[in-house]
Parts: sequence; C-alpha cells; structure tokens
Amino acid sequence: MKLVKYALIAEGYSEYKFIPVYLQRMASSLGLQVKRSKIDLLKKQPSKSKVYAEAAKLGQSAFQDGAALCLIGVDLDDSDHTPEQSQHAKELKKLEGSVKQILNRYGDKIKFYVPVQAIEHWLAYQKYKLDAGKCPTNNSLESKHQDDLKALVYGDKKAKQWKMEEVTQAIAEKADFDELARQSRSFNHFHRQVVTFLSSH
Repeated sequence: MKLVKYALIAEGYSEYKFIPVYLQRMASSLGLQVKRSKIDLLKKQPSKSKVYAEAAKLGQSAFQDGAALCLIGVDLDDSDHTPEQSQHAKELKKLEGSVKQILNRYGDKIKFYVPVQAIEHWLAYQKYKLDAGKCPTNNSLESKHQDDLKALVYGDKKAKQWKMEEVTQAIAEKADFDELARQSRSFNHFHRQVVTFLSSH
C-alpha cells in the first residue's frame, strides 16, 4: 500500500478526531495508507484565530517534513442557506488568502474545509447511526445554533474535551461519508476534494 503523509491544521479537538478517521477510511477504500504529521495546533490549544495566524507557517513546515497533503479548515460559525452558499465561499476565500504564500507553491496539495456552521453539524447528521435513530433530512441541521448541536452531539453544550473526542471518534468510525456528502453541502465540498486527491495517488 502506498503511504500518503498529511498534515491537519484545524480549529477544534473534534476535527482532530473526525478528519483522521475519515481520511484513513477513505484512503483504505482506495488501497492507500495515510499517516498524520506531528505538525498541528494541538499543543497550542487550537482555535480559529490560530488557524488563520499560523496555517501558512505550519503548512510550510509540514511540506518540508515530507507531507503530500495539507488539510486546513475553520468553522463558518454561521448558517448559509443560499443556493450558492455565498458565506461559505467567502470564508473559503479568506482561508485561501491567509495561506497564499504556500498556496502558490503547493496549491494542488492543500485542501480546505469550512463546515456550515461547525464540525458538530457534520457530526449531527451521522449521529443517528449511534443512536439507532432517524436519519436527518438533507441540509436540515445548519439552521440550528452551534450550542444546540453540541448538546445534541455530545450531550452537553459545554462538554469536556475527552467527551467531545470520544463521541466524535465513535461517529467517524460508523459514518457513511457518501451519505454525509448528500446531507451537508459543506462536507460535500471537502469530500470531493479529498476523493479526487486520493484517487490520483
């Protein structure tokens, strides 16, 4: 199996659980292995502002360290129901602008994601698999506030880090990512980039 080394620069603890499981499962389905770089924001208490401030420097270090892929993302922190998802597109442009110095050099190796509204919205769509509940309607959860979704996903809107990580890991391991891509347009944007990249390897 070919090994693909990647870096993840994310704003929250749940992303550091969900995306590695997602990437490992997607890679495995294509006959690949993935290994995550040690270069990330976990030691510095990840946040949206730190992603914007440090993604370019961390991405550069990751590529110098042999990464073939760098995933960079932040939450939108807002709903976006417009047909063209203009707020989502605007946040993506802002994210791209914050790393333009490495984007010019490594463009095809950098993939961006911006959950609408937050990573918990992606998780909430697939939580029904853990609860043996009813599958949410496509594009139905982005109107709910982040605190409500945190309470739904973790059982508490102020859940401890260990609880967030435990629940996120469990959802990621059971998730149907093709279904999630139909449920959430912002996840579909990310999913298509990753599948295209991994398929080319």
